[in-house]
Amino acid sequence: MKKFLIIAAMCCLTMATAQAQEVFKELLRNAKETAEDKSKDIETRKIATFKYDELSYMAMKVRDDVLRDTTDLEFFNKTVAMLNEQSFAMHEFVTLYLNSLAKAKKKSERDIIITVFRDASINNPLFNDMDKELILAYYNNENYLTQFSLDTDWVKALAAVRKE
Repeated sequence: MKKFLIIAAMCCLTMATAQAQEVFKELLRNAKETAEDKSKDIETRKIATFKYDELSYMAMKVRDDVLRDTTDLEFFNKTVAMLNEQSFAMHEFVTLYLNSLAKAKKKSERDIIITVFRDASINNPLFNDMDKELILAYYNNENYLTQFSLDTDWVKALAAVRKE
C-alpha cells in the first residue's frame, strides 16, 4: 500500500510539473504569436513583445540553475513552479496595468498609474541581475507602454500595485 501511495504521489507531482510548464509555454506561445501578427495594432504587438522578452529572460535566468544539477527533481519542480507563478503574475500585472490605464480619465491619473506600476517593477527584483542595460531595456524606453524592469519579482510587484 505504501508503495502505491508513493507512486501515486510521484505521478501527481509529475503531472503538476507538466501543467506548470504548460502555463509558461502557453503564455510564451501566445506572446510570440501576437507579437508576430501583422494584423494586430502596433501597441498590442509591442506589449506582446515585452511579454515574450520577459518570459524568455526568466527562462534564461533559471535555465543555468537547473542545468547545474539535473538530478535534483525537487529543485527542478520548485524552479518550474516558480517560473509558472512568476509568468502568471506578470501576465496579471500587465493586464491590471492596461485596464487601469484604460479607466484613467485624466493625464494626471495616467501618470500616477504609470509611476506606481513602474516603481513596483523596479523595486521588486527577482534575480538581482547586475546587467542594467538588459534589465532596463524596456524601463528606459519611452516607445513602449510597458516600461518595466525585466528583473522583477512579479508576484511581489503585483501585490504592491494591488495594495496601492
